Amino acid sequence: MIARRKLSSITGLATAALLTLSGSSIFAQGWPSQFPKPAPKLVGYLPDYDGSYAGFAKSLDFSKMTHLYFAFVNPPFCNGTCTASSDMTFSLGQTDADIKTLVDAAHKAGTKVVASIGGGGGDQQILQFYNAGLSKQLVHSLDQWVREHNLDGVDLDIEDPNNMGQPYEEFTKTLIETFHPEGKVVTAAVAEYLQSAMPDAALHMFDFINIMNYSNYDDAVTALTYYSETKKVPKEKMTLGVPFFAQSGDGNIEETYATVLAAYPDAWDHDMVSGGSLDGGVTLYYVGQASMARQTELGKQYGGIMIWELSQDVSGPHSLYKVIEDNFPKKRPEPWGPWGFSLGR
Repeated sequence: MIARRKLSSITGLATAALLTLSGSSIFAQGWPSQFPKPAPKLVGYLPDYDGSYAGFAKSLDFSKMTHLYFAFVNPPFCNGTCTASSDMTFSLGQTDADIKTLVDAAHKAGTKVVASIGGGGGDQQILQFYNAGLSKQLVHSLDQWVREHNLDGVDLDIEDPNNMGQPYEEFTKTLIETFHPEGKVVTAAVAEYLQSAMPDAALHMFDFINIMNYSNYDDAVTALTYYSETKKVPKEKMTLGVPFFAQSGDGNIEETYATVLAAYPDAWDHDMVSGGSLDGGVTLYYVGQASMARQTELGKQYGGIMIWELSQDVSGPHSLYKVIEDNFPKKRPEPWGPWGFSLGR
């Protein structure tokens, strides 16, 4: 028992040192040639509102998925002004038993499981606390939830540019200082419209970023180029977000890929449908199978692919996830961090 504690302590220190290196100026300039370059990441978000996690434990294919994100893990709204005595208990709309079943299945396949906090609308439940100067208290509560559910990291998804700035940076710093010494990843969902409000210092703290592009190939190239050239994010530290959903041109209507395919059986062969019974025949734009394969190849030139979201797909020959898998390399046999070397679990 004593020897095991000593080994654990040494491993923790080594992990913390490696994580510190990963955020150093050496790594910020690109991946050093003396380290093995990390394989591209395949990140999939899974919501807590569209089916049992225990069911997904049986149906999801983890063979090439590197990171599974639970969306979204959040604290409650404060009753008035947030204070240090406010309820900061994090929760997810799934039972603990179902969460454990899915975490165990993912871990067995070498897939890291990450708690995504915030989300569109849900970000208000996070920023209410950091705007009140309660970053440390909130992250402490989050750390408890992550430990209790045996997760491998945290993803920060704040989509409100009016509530970022210095409080966002301080919250990000607190996440890094808390989770990196534990050997856990800290990532973020980002988009170009957020970057004027997000401090560059915060952007460069994350182990990698997931770019919410969800559009056509040309837009994907533009988004990746922006982060690589304008924001100086190393290519291997960004994943390209791809959609498993369709939208109208004005963005007011959104349908899952499964719903579109049910209404238009040949939709898999296109990137746009219109004129049918779905939503009065409005034109819907999405990423079909051929375009998904092309975007997957593009993402592999950077840090990989991120999917929003897994429950919107179909099974069978027209699965978009299968297209990505068919064009993705095999995972390394051991759980690897975004730094390119094994940290164990």
